[in-house]
Amino acid sequence: MTELLADVPASGQRLLDVSCKEGEILQILRSRGFVLRGTNFEASGPSLDDIPIDYGVDLRQPLPYDGASFDVLLLVEVIEHLENHRLALTELARILKPGGLLILTTPNIMRLNSRLHFFLSGYHKTKRRFIPFDTPLEDAHRFHNYPIDLPILYYLGKQNGLEIERLGHSKVKGYSRLLWVVFGLPIAAYTWYTLQLREKNPRQQQENLRLQSWLVHPRVMMEDNLVVRFRKRTG
Repeated sequence: MTELLADVPASGQRLLDVSCKEGEILQILRSRGFVLRGTNFEASGPSLDDIPIDYGVDLRQPLPYDGASFDVLLLVEVIEHLENHRLALTELARILKPGGLLILTTPNIMRLNSRLHFFLSGYHKTKRRFIPFDTPLEDAHRFHNYPIDLPILYYLGKQNGLEIERLGHSKVKGYSRLLWVVFGLPIAAYTWYTLQLREKNPRQQQENLRLQSWLVHPRVMMEDNLVVRFRKRTG
């Protein structure tokens, strides 16, 4: 994930790691020159040396920051815990400066392994087991109940002025490579048929062409995690 920040001039740039857990990524970025800050869902917790952590920040509520406050936002393995993707992405876009970056990672339910799992079982393959049905609602966020697929992520991003710029790397299993060899070309052909041949609106066809390029990307079809770099439009 941090390779997506390698080309970002860090000096003086304000970076917020949203739901930063123990602050591992913030510690890695400490030497880069960013002005670092983190949030945590828990009401209280330990400090992180000289990096401020705001506790009690709930992504199910409006975020406690002014608009256009940060140059870089990180949302690492969080969105799959949130039932309201729209609110979370709208708030993140609000506090991000024009031209700023949002780097988001989430379990990749678009990978072929997950698609096959869905076909056979009726639910997506995420990294945590299916939620036990005796789980209290207030603890449901601990599970991956709300995985997001790439077309919805793409749509919500565009509606909030966020354009996908690059994809990062994550783990690839041998089984996923095999599925890509077998099914990659037919899926690419069917994706083209669905998004181009069947679409009669020329404007939507152009937008679909951009979406299609991400949907058939080998990383989307094979990698365990979806790692996306968005940039907020400046106009």
